[in-house]
Amino acid sequence: MLVNIVTVGVGFIVLIFYFGLSPCGITAASTDSRASWIRKVKNVDPDSPCPSQVFCDGPLLQAVQQLHMYRDSKSYVDKPLNNRSEKAVLRNFNQIKEPVTKETLKMFLDENFLPIGSELIRYRPADWKNIAEGGLPLHKNISDDSLQGFAEIIHDKWEKLGRTFSLDVAEHPHRHSLVYVPHPFIVPGGRFREIYYWDSYWVIQGLLVSGMSGTARGMLLNFVKLINRFGHIPNGNRIYYEKRSQPPLLAMMVDVYRKHPNTPPADRDSILKEVLPALKVEHDFWMTRRNVTVKVGGQEYTMNVYRGGIRKPRPESYREDVEHAARLTGFQSSGDFYANVAAACESGQDFSTRWLESPEADFNTMRTEQILPVDLNAFLCAMENLMGQFYAASGDMENADLYQTLALARGDAIHAVFWNETRSMWMDYDLRGRRQKEIFYASHIAPIFARCTGNKVNILQTSFMERVMKSDDLKKISAFPGGFPQSLQTPRASCQWDYPNAWPPSQMMLIEGFALNPDLRKAVIPWAQKWLSAVYTGYKNTGYFFEKYDALNPGKYGGGGEYIVQEGFGWTNGGMLRLLELYPTELTSAEVDIAAPGA
Repeated sequence: MLVNIVTVGVGFIVLIFYFGLSPCGITAASTDSRASWIRKVKNVDPDSPCPSQVFCDGPLLQAVQQLHMYRDSKSYVDKPLNNRSEKAVLRNFNQIKEPVTKETLKMFLDENFLPIGSELIRYRPADWKNIAEGGLPLHKNISDDSLQGFAEIIHDKWEKLGRTFSLDVAEHPHRHSLVYVPHPFIVPGGRFREIYYWDSYWVIQGLLVSGMSGTARGMLLNFVKLINRFGHIPNGNRIYYEKRSQPPLLAMMVDVYRKHPNTPPADRDSILKEVLPALKVEHDFWMTRRNVTVKVGGQEYTMNVYRGGIRKPRPESYREDVEHAARLTGFQSSGDFYANVAAACESGQDFSTRWLESPEADFNTMRTEQILPVDLNAFLCAMENLMGQFYAASGDMENADLYQTLALARGDAIHAVFWNETRSMWMDYDLRGRRQKEIFYASHIAPIFARCTGNKVNILQTSFMERVMKSDDLKKISAFPGGFPQSLQTPRASCQWDYPNAWPPSQMMLIEGFALNPDLRKAVIPWAQKWLSAVYTGYKNTGYFFEKYDALNPGKYGGGGEYIVQEGFGWTNGGMLRLLELYPTELTSAEVDIAAPGA
């Protein structure tokens, strides 16, 4: 099927639907042919994000997005159906007289859909307590009075970001793009109204600091539920995300939960019975659906890449993807482009010059699936190492040995493929060019954060870690006043994971990765102070916590990307509480730069 956009007069746009080519040219679709097409929706297209012809594919989605019914493409696919089935909605759409105009489509949407977010209920987590009741046990250990207050403000944010579902999501799942999970959860904030996989690592860290182990446990079990349904954890709990995942941090979340002093001791081992089978399924997903073989130095290694799982536009960014694909110049097919875009989303770093043909290349040269990423393989190394520990704690020594062996082998592979001896740094590997890429990104330090060592080189030795800390790459990105920029590459308009943006996950991976070495803990304090000061300055000047920040201007929100800057914000808040837990007496509010009123 094709959709043609026709402009009639000034500012009047209509859509005319076509279903194919006749020998004499294009023929307009009849009502019967559209109805026939709707009856065939059970023939699922493997290239589509999901089977839904309302939320993931088909003429309705195409009409809404190409007529620009919403400023944010995500708005439409987040709207619940108005007490009716998907079949009924498609039938009603089929009855709209052609040509479809913006006015007639608006009336249809108002009648057949409910407001965005109406199926979600703001929820105060049951284990949230104020400071007087014993919430945020860390509070009493923070030596700076202003930072005590700052931590309390963040602690209070969990009330605002907590969500649960209306009953309709469980009872009538096909009316919703949201995927039901049994336990309340924390959302990032802003347009991100659902659970996001890798964001939740830092959210769970913050919840545990706040003394909210019950909410953290529920989020872990929600992920188990998603694995049991999809065979992996989707990018988020929306059906349009179901074919792609995000950085696999569930095992690290479980490890954080088990080791935290605010977790009930009796649950540190009992949680394993509930999560270990799911972790095995998730590991199998990455090793069978995202695996590649790379030959370096005469030896073959099985490693992993991000993949998109689709070859059509992302429903939540349909218009943007179609517009980019319209400008393809032969570098790749539209299907390959859509797959590489979705793969970049799976990386969590959507988008970055990291995934382009070169930092200067056009956005349409994105080739994420051909780039072997340092961070993904480090996270999988952590998963394998921790699964070995979890199996050992459960008394299953056969599987404990198996996963420990896998982790050590991957540690050796990471060193062989990614380590650059000259630069004292890990670098991504170009599968097509069969060589390391030359540009440094902050996520390249993930092996330190993941504690990913091998048989041949112990990267956790102080001398090795000091060498990485003193590398030119880290020296350059640590010289900025507002945090570590993700790269030093001037970005394309859509590449927000680049200079000068400082992203909370990268800040925390860098800081915590080195701070956990007792010999280096003190040396990391300036990094921690800089990042805390940036976020605190931003809050004091605006009253908000942002998704990303500007490394050049402490406290200012970052820019770029497909959407306006978002406030909330789950991983920022959780990271701040974790930072104060790491350094409760060393950090100070004295360096915070408060703008003058009206500045």
